[in-house]
Amino acid sequence: MSDDPLAERLAAVEAKLAAPPPRPIADRVLRLLPWLSLGHLLVGVPTLVISLVVAWGTFVQAEATQKIQQASAWPFLGYTTGNYNERGERELYFELANNGVGPALLRAVELSYRGKPVPAPAELLARCCGRAPDAPVRFGTAPIRNIALRPGDAVRFLSVPDLPINRGLVEALDRERWKVRVRACYCSVFEDCWTIDGGESEPVPVRQCPADWTRYRER
Repeated sequence: MSDDPLAERLAAVEAKLAAPPPRPIADRVLRLLPWLSLGHLLVGVPTLVISLVVAWGTFVQAEATQKIQQASAWPFLGYTTGNYNERGERELYFELANNGVGPALLRAVELSYRGKPVPAPAELLARCCGRAPDAPVRFGTAPIRNIALRPGDAVRFLSVPDLPINRGLVEALDRERWKVRVRACYCSVFEDCWTIDGGESEPVPVRQCPADWTRYRER
């Protein structure tokens, strides 16, 4: 150590001048930015993955809930024809029944005989069974357009009992009823729609009921 105080002071000043200037704060922050970004990435990626998993789970659960609701209100329409009623009496009939678990909204029905649409029951009996326009006859009908069938309900839209006034007509209809084609379109309360074609067909999903059918009417 030097005994000269002045020399010591000069040496200290020279040492300070020779030392590198302190780095500014902005420069230090810039040096830390890559590490800060990496930290945010390590935290953000798992958070994003968890959010996506939660969102997907919510979507799947909502879709499953919707399917359960639709299944609990699913109608299943069926067509049948017979020649005896529930009392054991001979009666020719045509019927649509809802065998599902939800209401069936019946939108449209088309009947055809030998490939040609039939718009009304009197015309069907004339074509299939030779009934004259002025011939007396007794038959029953029911509306089948824009009606709702509850589960287990049925609508017998044409019935011809075996009465003396219908003698001959019943026998002819019993032979020819298998040549009658019945198509129907119905919807659920959720506006899901299906069509059936005949007595043994499976319901076919459709976006909406066809508008080009010849709608069968009650009379």
